[in-house]
Amino acid sequence: MTLSARNARFLVGLIAIALAVVQFIPVFASRAIYEISLLSAHVGATTAIAYLVVGLRGRRKEGDDVPLFDVLCAGLALACASYFYMQGARVAERIEGVDPVYTADYVFGIVLILLLLEAARRIAGTVLMSLAVLFILYVFLGPYLPAPFDNRGLSLKRFVDLQLLSGQGIFGTPISASANMVFYFVIVGAFLERSGAGRLFVDLAYCATGRAWGGAAKASIVSSGLFGTVSGSAVANVLMTGVVTIPLMRRTGFSRNFAGAVEATASTGGQLAPPVMGAAAFILADIVGVTYGTVAYAAIVPAVLFYLSLYVLVDSYSRRYGLVPTRDLPLAESWRGLKERWHVLLPLGLMVYLLTSQYSLMRVGAITAVAIIIISWLRATTRLMPRDIYAALVAGARSAAEVAIPSAVAGIIVGILVHTGMALHLERWLLDIAGNSLFVSLIGAMLLTLVFGMGMPTAAAYLVAAILVGPALQNLGVPALEAHLFIFYFAVLSMVTPPVALAAYAAAGVSGGSLWTTGLIAFGLAIPGFIIPFAFVADPALLLQGSALDNVRTVGTAAIGVCATAAASGGFALGRLSLVMRGILFAGGVLLIVPNLTAEIIGFILLALVGLWQMRPGIRSRAAVPPETTSQPSEGTAI
Repeated sequence: MTLSARNARFLVGLIAIALAVVQFIPVFASRAIYEISLLSAHVGATTAIAYLVVGLRGRRKEGDDVPLFDVLCAGLALACASYFYMQGARVAERIEGVDPVYTADYVFGIVLILLLLEAARRIAGTVLMSLAVLFILYVFLGPYLPAPFDNRGLSLKRFVDLQLLSGQGIFGTPISASANMVFYFVIVGAFLERSGAGRLFVDLAYCATGRAWGGAAKASIVSSGLFGTVSGSAVANVLMTGVVTIPLMRRTGFSRNFAGAVEATASTGGQLAPPVMGAAAFILADIVGVTYGTVAYAAIVPAVLFYLSLYVLVDSYSRRYGLVPTRDLPLAESWRGLKERWHVLLPLGLMVYLLTSQYSLMRVGAITAVAIIIISWLRATTRLMPRDIYAALVAGARSAAEVAIPSAVAGIIVGILVHTGMALHLERWLLDIAGNSLFVSLIGAMLLTLVFGMGMPTAAAYLVAAILVGPALQNLGVPALEAHLFIFYFAVLSMVTPPVALAAYAAAGVSGGSLWTTGLIAFGLAIPGFIIPFAFVADPALLLQGSALDNVRTVGTAAIGVCATAAASGGFALGRLSLVMRGILFAGGVLLIVPNLTAEIIGFILLALVGLWQMRPGIRSRAAVPPETTSQPSEGTAI
């Protein structure tokens, strides 16, 4: 037996609207609800939606019926949510570890955990689910394990008490950030998408860069960066903007693989760029204990440097292979689109104002969503009708499930790590391996985060890595904000890191290129950006945490450095670069990014040597190589 696709869509819509009502009550009704009531509704609704839209073997197509088993799982998720929703007053007043755990707590709690584990497998893959299962087994088998892997363990009563009736398990910090912050900005992104913001960003980008060297690729960088700030998902960003930008890049001479790689890297960087960034940034703010505005402010320079390096690299690549400015891009059409939709940017300005005015993130997201609906009515082309609002709420709820479910499962892991003392053991183990070396610890943190990111969404990868290596970095003297931004940065970059570069694979699907080659090129495009996190840990001036003079000097030299490394990667500066010159220029750029006066002096000397070498007679004349005299690498090669 199955539920028809039409009825399944109706049920998903009903759950999405109910979730939106519960989430918006505390914002507009001035009527607070118990925290566990909000969180249980958030977890239960998103878990139910996950079972209705994702099957055992992957996401269902639009017309697929839903098996009865998945409908039953969705119903059980809603039943569990309803039970814990009604326990709000009791949980708020009870004393953890002292007050009794009822039979219903065991039943609904265990069922919810099992449902979450399977939902995590469907949404995030087997890595996160397997990790959670291992931690659960570890907590029950701990007393029977040999030293040093043993632990005191937890009884079933204590486990249920911890995971379901306290703020330290499933209903802990990760899911709290998802429900109280991320959900509202996911809804904002969905409303912006329905109102035509995605098309507006593309039009704006083409008007600004369309007729420059490699203009189509530069437009892809700008539009994907703009849309990525509000979408919060690299893969969704690729699928939204890539269907427009990749074909235009192909028309202007870029290969399939390079066009897909540019789109994937630019879309990934959107999660690094304020004002919204990705879902993990909201969780980061909650974990570190700072306002989201503090996180966004600190992320400004790293985001600018990332996009600057990508922009310069594309410019260098275009000049190297003679991809001259083109006149056949549809700029007139883009100008018309810009004039029709420019007002969609007004809610984003309001959102930035509210963020800087210290409003709660819940209220900022909710007010911005309402503002988008109101302002969309200024023009017929952007007007959000009731059916559009409904579609945006459904799309937002579906996107929220991709953050909420991994966050809830990560909460299971966090609770176990803290209550078994395993977090402290892991911290000591990492410090022993690194030998108290900060650089070695940073390398280990980077590799571990990238590995987790290969099988998890960004938010989940950040959460697990932050739990495992964040305390170790802080014990080595790295301030909490810098340590967690370092981990967050590589959780984002894992989306273009082979062998599982999800954003690159999505772009290859649009471009028709090779999955593996597109992933390798995207990784190459992002390499200058891999240096930036090490630099801001060494000198917080890159996060605008120093004095005004230090900030200007450090940011200025770092900007020159990323431009140099990007030009070396693209193969063109004042003229085409030989392999030796590319190596010298890249080394000089890296030294300029390193916040050390001696390194910076050496870096400037290396850049000067490359410049003098390129200014020899005959080199500058090759600065604009016509297309007929050169060619791009074949589809099977990287940069």
